[in-house]
Amino acid sequence: MTTTIHQVRLSDMTVRYALLRHPLRKRLALRVTADGTVEARAPMRMSQATVERFLREQAAWLTGQLAQCRLHPPTRPVLADGTVIPLLDAHLVLRVAGEGVTRSRSVGDELWLPAPLSPDGLELALERWYRRRAAAYLPERLIHWATHMGVTWKTVTIRGQTGRWGSCSSRGAINLNWRLMRLPARLVDYVLVHELCHRFEMNHSPAFWAQVAAVLPDWSHLRRALRGYPINPHAANGR
Repeated sequence: MTTTIHQVRLSDMTVRYALLRHPLRKRLALRVTADGTVEARAPMRMSQATVERFLREQAAWLTGQLAQCRLHPPTRPVLADGTVIPLLDAHLVLRVAGEGVTRSRSVGDELWLPAPLSPDGLELALERWYRRRAAAYLPERLIHWATHMGVTWKTVTIRGQTGRWGSCSSRGAINLNWRLMRLPARLVDYVLVHELCHRFEMNHSPAFWAQVAAVLPDWSHLRRALRGYPINPHAANGR
């Protein structure tokens, strides 16, 4: 079986999907997983054009399924070889390496993780990989927005909060959640701008939101969209 990641335009939205080809499969089938991943399971020789034509024919069903996933996100994804995981505006296919492999690595659309030594080993290895990516990406993106806004901060730390995407202290210490790497890049930018605006206003007053709006005019849309990605389904998301 082979798995590749693609995207297709469905009326007013672009949908990413995983194309899984199997030599024994005779028919095309669609599936939307609990975390909102669209899977197209196709025969090995079926063209991508045929797959995407079928996706467009099923656009109403797909958008309905995706809407349900946003309303009822999974409490905890099940990780296994072949699981599709998000990374900003992309998706990667999770692969479990054989014995002797000790470090995670991404190759094209695939992320290879060491074989787990415990039931939670795969999840821990994936978290460590996300943290490394967050440590490389988030501070650079923070610098981009801080320069644009003409604001400074003291420190930035990558953490694993279970109830918030980020925080900013009155002294300029910014904490960012490594789970931001699972969000679309535009929503990550919203969180970074949100925290940087606390350098002007340490509250959520109208003056604060005016600062956010000056940088991101569509902030209210982004804020609503962010609520569709809860960090912990049992914790409130106040961003």
